[in-house]
Amino acid sequence: MSTNDNSVEKERLTELEAAFELFNQTSFQLTHAYEALQNQVEDLQAQLAESNREKIHVGERLEQLLNLLPAGVIVLNADGLLVDMNPAAQKILGADALGRHWDVVMRNVFLVKNDAGELITHNQTVYQLSESPLNLAYDGENMSGKILLIQDVTDARDLQRHMSRHQRLSSMGEMAASLAHQIRTPLASALLYVSQLSSPQLDSDKREKFIGKTLNSLRHLESLVNDMLQYAKGGKAKNHKVEIDRLLKALKQAIEPKIQLSKSEVFFEQNQPGLAVLGDEDGLLTALENLVSNAVEIVQSGAKIYIKAEREAQQLVLSVRDNGPGITAEMNEKVFEPFYTSRAQGTGLGLAVVRAVAEAHDGEVWVKSVEGNGAEFGIRLPLLLTEEKA
Repeated sequence: MSTNDNSVEKERLTELEAAFELFNQTSFQLTHAYEALQNQVEDLQAQLAESNREKIHVGERLEQLLNLLPAGVIVLNADGLLVDMNPAAQKILGADALGRHWDVVMRNVFLVKNDAGELITHNQTVYQLSESPLNLAYDGENMSGKILLIQDVTDARDLQRHMSRHQRLSSMGEMAASLAHQIRTPLASALLYVSQLSSPQLDSDKREKFIGKTLNSLRHLESLVNDMLQYAKGGKAKNHKVEIDRLLKALKQAIEPKIQLSKSEVFFEQNQPGLAVLGDEDGLLTALENLVSNAVEIVQSGAKIYIKAEREAQQLVLSVRDNGPGITAEMNEKVFEPFYTSRAQGTGLGLAVVRAVAEAHDGEVWVKSVEGNGAEFGIRLPLLLTEEKA
């Protein structure tokens, strides 16, 4: 073999040795990288296992919480079908509610649903209903729909009524002292006029005059007693459907004598037909009469009174507007308080009765006035919706 051949062979061996060395280094690096990757996989698997255990633990706690929760939790799918509920909801709705449409379940279980979201059963148990949208994975599938929370608020509503009754009874003590003085004057006047009627020297003109004054005193007494009874009752002894068209017709007849006597005018503005509320028609009529009487007495003569009934969202607004002097901002805060009056002959109960009636119907009273430009008083009540049962 020549010298050149030996040189070439040595170079090849050198290159081969270098290649093996590079291969060994690369293999060593890959081995270390694989071991590091394996360690990372083991760490991730451990973290995943821990996360799964935590999820299972959280799920178990949530399941226990839902089972122990006194309120009912209901899951509806996008079609409104009841797909899941906790034991409290099952107790309220019955086991057969599962898989049925929510509207059907409501009609079967509840008597009335009002715009406040309250559901009332046939035995007058009151449930508060609230809802929120649902969008999550459920049983391995993406699910959209609603989750409903239903809870018994009967005791809370009863407590609220008892507190309102206690407040009215507490006011009765104040009322007795106030009325004792206010009744004494018209009663004494009536007795005086009646005693004069028996006099044989009394001519016919004076007799007619005394009879008129006696009747005015007796009407004042009747008004005092009616206001006292209505305020004490709270305005809602019944739970019937009240048609607003019929209520306004009754109001027109009831206020006609007072309107004619005071030479006033009353205008029933455009009212939306077919509106109704749930409650006591007599109580609502008394409240509206008081608002009209208040307007007549403020203006005294030649009053122009505008009465309107309109729907605002899910509420009914009844309002009485006059062309009187209006009231101050300070009076706005006080006019509905019992015994507050700016008139010498006022009882201070007329507007308090209006507020008692409104609150007994789960509504509220309001007043808008700019001093010198008349005043508008109103009642805002929950509407009886068409799908509700009277």
